[in-house]
Amino acid sequence: MFEVLRDYAPGVMILGIPLLLGSALFVWRDGNLRRRGVVVQADCINHRRNSEGNTSLQLRFVVEGAVYTCETQSYRFPPAAVGEKLDVMYDPRDPRGAMMTAEVGSGRVSWVIGSVAAVSLVATAVAHL
Repeated sequence: MFEVLRDYAPGVMILGIPLLLGSALFVWRDGNLRRRGVVVQADCINHRRNSEGNTSLQLRFVVEGAVYTCETQSYRFPPAAVGEKLDVMYDPRDPRGAMMTAEVGSGRVSWVIGSVAAVSLVATAVAHL
């Protein structure tokens, strides 16, 4: 049943290991943010346009007197103009990893990708037994 995987083992390893590690990183980081996250208002202080014409926002917020910035994902139509306020979520243990609240996901995609990678890697290992 797993004989076919023997031929594709190098490809499964090359793709599976980084996908599994990347998914674990996102699950860990975003999980901490969802569990401990504190929401504050941030000021949009800058727009950055990339080569494709999409725009990311640079947001500034204050935690206990310290000023932090974070950058959003790229948007075709930015959700705010410079000077407007948006909500960001930060981890009190490390406010540098803040994200705009609209960008904090459920974590399901990372779990699915990590699960598929793990199953593929295990099946490939079983094929070599």
